[in-house]
Amino acid sequence: MGGVSSGGVSSGGVSSGGVSSGGASSGGVSSGGVSSGGVSSGGVSSGGLAGMGTGGSSQSAVAECEQYCETLDYLLPGALCEDWSPLDSSPSFCDVFFTTSCADYCSRVYDTVTPACAAVLPAAIRCVAPTYVTGLIPPLNPCLWAECRHELYSMTSACYGLQEQLAGARATWQMSGVVDYRLNYDWDDDVRAEVIVRAGSEPAVTPADAIAWTVPKLFDEVERTLQEPGGAPRVTYHADLGYVVRLAREHGCTRSGRVSGVEVVPLR
Repeated sequence: MGGVSSGGVSSGGVSSGGVSSGGASSGGVSSGGVSSGGVSSGGVSSGGLAGMGTGGSSQSAVAECEQYCETLDYLLPGALCEDWSPLDSSPSFCDVFFTTSCADYCSRVYDTVTPACAAVLPAAIRCVAPTYVTGLIPPLNPCLWAECRHELYSMTSACYGLQEQLAGARATWQMSGVVDYRLNYDWDDDVRAEVIVRAGSEPAVTPADAIAWTVPKLFDEVERTLQEPGGAPRVTYHADLGYVVRLAREHGCTRSGRVSGVEVVPLR
């Protein structure tokens, strides 16, 4: 169930009538979403949750987290570790478990996340909380959590270590010392584009109407996606040289800005 805490509070998903969302289940049938049944609101309605804390300070965020913890059967943000998993990595708050009290749990959640994550996490919690009260099953389709994806993808960009991964990839590329190189990538109906990059010259791209991606420009595109509210990059870096191998932007229920099959060959 994703870790049951004292007092019957669970950090897993919401379950319903034998359908589980990737965390708590009640019949062993997994749906990859959120389900309902056996979920108690602790006397708090979904309408009442909308009025819970809206302040932006760390103190108010912790207080709001405590309110949800004390009134719901499921820990937030802990339940999102099972019910929202857009990437292979996970945020640091997934390593925080309920031990003694809601105050302790929520304080440790906000102690472990970065300031950027702390700034957007309350909005994501606030958006999904009514589901954990009502136990209503979101539509079982590729656009699960549709009404909360803006907040959830903003949280993903800030909380999943993507900025740190980008910084590490940039450092790896810098340390490689590669200046002149050929960059190939998949473009337009299986056509492979080629970009020749040499220090002191403009990149030369073939076909001429393809984008002249360079390694730094792809890093900048990842950065731009990280900074855009409501979106998150899905990115893979080369293990040895650090350059972007594939990149897409997740936003709402769509994926755009795809670059794939990137291969960099140093030139002599």
